[in-house]
Formats: sequence, structure tokens, C-alpha cells
Amino acid sequence: MKQTTLLWANRQHSRSLKIDLPFIRRIVEAALPLCLTQPRKKGMQLPPEVEITLVGVAAITKVHGEFLDDPTPTDVITFEHGEILIGVPIAASNASKFGHSTNHEIALCAIHGLLHLLGYDDLTEKERVIMHARQEEILEAALREVC
Repeated sequence: MKQTTLLWANRQHSRSLKIDLPFIRRIVEAALPLCLTQPRKKGMQLPPEVEITLVGVAAITKVHGEFLDDPTPTDVITFEHGEILIGVPIAASNASKFGHSTNHEIALCAIHGLLHLLGYDDLTEKERVIMHARQEEILEAALREVC
């Protein structure tokens, strides 16, 4: 199995939301091998490099509109070539809604993106349930390893 390198960039213009990027990176690094154990489509692999970029509302909204024809903000967008964009303010809002930390939610978004790259989909309710159960399972295991 080829080694995948995770590349991180924090491109938020406003960094008013405090995040612990080293902690998030440790969680996602611990999650990576777990993601690889059960690709949704047989034989799928991650690209050699996956770039995870943290962005603000304006950037994630612009990309969502340009590439997915939906000009609303979202928490995570994954591109097949190995780029994952995470809308930090949206992730923070979701974290508050679901009762956990922003760091937890950003790590979950990154895992969600990795699973998309491994063939998981959330366009139908059935696939969404499968994907969300898998990402939660992976996140919990990674948190146990890191914490």
C-alpha cells in the first residue's frame, strides 16, 4: 500500500476562531490508516498527497458555487485529485449545534473528505448513513489513540 502524505494549510483570512491545528493534525494522521482499511469501492486508494486547506466562509462559499453550483457555505468540499477544503466557521457552527469542540468537527470534516476520496458518498440517505457511521467510528478510534 502506498504511503499518503497529508499536507495542511490554514488559509483563513480571519483567524478569530481558535483552533488547535497540531492536535487536529494528530487526530487525522491517526485516522488515516483506519480510513484505508475499508475503501467503499474495491481497490480505491488515496493519492500520494492529500491537501487539507482550512478556509473562511467567503472562500468555501465561492468554491461551492463555482464547482458544485450551490452558492451557499458548507463545511467540507472534496476534489477527486486529493484536495479537501474545510470551511472553519461552518464547522465551528456545526460543532456548537452537535455539542462538541471545533477541533473535533474539523477533524471529522477531514475524515469525511478522506472517505470521499476512498469512494464513500453521501448523496442518498442510505449512503449518507453508511458514510457518517464510518467517519464517526474512525474519529472515535483516532481520538482514543491520540488522547
